[in-house]
Amino acid sequence: MKKFIGVVLFLAIASSGAFTMERAFGFGFMFNTGNSKGVVEIPWYDGYNHYTEEWDWTMKRTGFGAFAFLGLSRFIEFNLGLLYKNPDSMSVSSGGYTEVISGSQTGLENTVALQLGIYGKYPFPVSDSLVIFPTAGVDFEFTLGDETGEYEGFSSGWWHDIWLRAGLGLDFFFSDTMFLRSHVIYGAAIPVGGEADLGLKIGHGLLLKVGLGWMF
Repeated sequence: MKKFIGVVLFLAIASSGAFTMERAFGFGFMFNTGNSKGVVEIPWYDGYNHYTEEWDWTMKRTGFGAFAFLGLSRFIEFNLGLLYKNPDSMSVSSGGYTEVISGSQTGLENTVALQLGIYGKYPFPVSDSLVIFPTAGVDFEFTLGDETGEYEGFSSGWWHDIWLRAGLGLDFFFSDTMFLRSHVIYGAAIPVGGEADLGLKIGHGLLLKVGLGWMF
């Protein structure tokens, strides 16, 4: 986490100097769908012996929230957001048997995550009012609170993620300074924390963002 913050500060300083060509700030809304995968050992007791079974699991979730962005140059953008995370369903399987359970049965409480990110982008003007840009970056998603639950004997508290994402963005200008910005980006998540309980491996998902911005 300290290294991540250090990189953010370094790029902020660098982009505020000679590389600054245009600056912008704004805010908006986001929507996220994701899938997380893992393997967990579940303890069982058949009345005579204690043993464990390995279960593969896949969880689908949705999230929505609000974000703010700050562009310190044409090529670097920072974002800060709050994302409401909601478990939709989880499928667990072992030995050819699969069971699908609802989000409320996973033991995962609906919760909020703080999202901090940095993205690079390269704008291509299409017209006086339209700009498209490929973009890629990193988001650190820190789950707030310590709610935990249990399903079949294992703890299922939320975890943190580092997301590596890439996609396309679009700016539509209403005037010389006011614009609508949208992102369609896809990425992979590296779980941080919670592996001992959930056997987390990796996640992936789509993130959509729409917001209003102003040049300054």
